[in-house]
Amino acid sequence: MRMPLVASLVALTVLSGPTRASAQDIDDFVAYLALDFTPLGAFVPLPPATAGARGSAFVLRYGNLDLGETSLNNFGIGGDFAAGRGRLGLTLGVSTCDDCDQENLMAGVDYTAPLTQNKVSVSLRPAFGFSRPTDGDGTALSLGLSLPIGVDLSGASGPVIVPFLSPGFGYGRLSDDGDSESGTRPMLGGGISVSARQSTLAAHLGFQKVFVEDGEMTFGLGVSFGRRASPSTP
Repeated sequence: MRMPLVASLVALTVLSGPTRASAQDIDDFVAYLALDFTPLGAFVPLPPATAGARGSAFVLRYGNLDLGETSLNNFGIGGDFAAGRGRLGLTLGVSTCDDCDQENLMAGVDYTAPLTQNKVSVSLRPAFGFSRPTDGDGTALSLGLSLPIGVDLSGASGPVIVPFLSPGFGYGRLSDDGDSESGTRPMLGGGISVSARQSTLAAHLGFQKVFVEDGEMTFGLGVSFGRRASPSTP
């Protein structure tokens, strides 16, 4: 008998590590799952905006979380829009896994506020995420705050290359049939962003980790299309 996505993954997480529940508070795993069910953990983070970046972009994203017995596959579309001094990110997505009789729909919003924009770019990024199954009960909600840090390795010519790390902290809650559990977990994402100097196309490859004992890491990629200017050189 096929099971709903949330129930399947909760069961697989516990069964794949029978000592987990006794080793840690169940709230840790609730936060781990809730964050990974929503865009905060389902996709790799985008880099901070580098100096000279302009305009808005359309973003395609994919993330994979290998749980051993099954894999959680996440597909998302969204936008990265100039908003004030920062950038507003919107994501709509869907999650599916083996032996699940339905999909999970997810949505997220974040805001990237630049703190520095030079060869080293640092931003502050609050984020909110939500998901629910296409048919059935249960919801996942997440809140997060991260500090994306990118280093512009570009020269005077050639591609724009920005490796980055994004340490952060997240809150996650799972709810079903009027009951809910919640918790908090540290997070770390990172990767590398590459684009041609005058191109509207950029590729982002990386990882996202929600820290919990024996927890797995999400790997994925993103492709953005948009109006981008060459980064300025201090």
